[in-house]
Amino acid sequence: MKKSLLLLLLVCMIASTALVSAQSSVTVEVSQLYTSFRFNDSQSNNLNTEYKGIFTGGYGVGYRYVTNFGLIVKPGFGIHKSGADLIYDDMNYSWRLQYADAKLGIGYIYALDRISPYFVASGYFSYLLNGTQALNNEHFNIIESELLDNLDYGIVFTPGVEIEFTKNIASFLEFNYLMGLNNLEPDDSQTSTNFAYSLTVGLAFTF
Repeated sequence: MKKSLLLLLLVCMIASTALVSAQSSVTVEVSQLYTSFRFNDSQSNNLNTEYKGIFTGGYGVGYRYVTNFGLIVKPGFGIHKSGADLIYDDMNYSWRLQYADAKLGIGYIYALDRISPYFVASGYFSYLLNGTQALNNEHFNIIESELLDNLDYGIVFTPGVEIEFTKNIASFLEFNYLMGLNNLEPDDSQTSTNFAYSLTVGLAFTF
């Protein structure tokens, strides 16, 4: 999967240099996320259903190229929160994480008169800005305690629709599925990865 992610990023970078007839836009967006973990313990027991997801938020800015034949290349930067809750062996656990993100996506938009559907697949890298883990009433700083890896990477799949207001201003609505590929656990005998579903609304300013 890591090789697939690197290949996706390489294709995106090559495509971005080949855009000779493109429309450029700056984008701003906000998101509502539902986040949780996928977890397998040292005995390979899948505990995904034991985790309870949480609702969080995020925001970002981007720079989008769209060619005359519909190819989209979309780099972006943002910040989002994630985490989960867990009750296990009568113990209450919770994780609250905040990441800074860099994304690079490639996709296709089917241009219509005012409303245009599209799909984008993106690779992302995230850095943990801050995080806490709570065990009952005791709280731990995740970065200082090195309870989780500070880096994350993965893939985001994004179907969306763009609504054009004027020649230079449009809004967009997206559904996103984030699939983390990096094991966040310091113990290699266990695996824990991020995943999230989100709705994003934003504005695109074309120049």
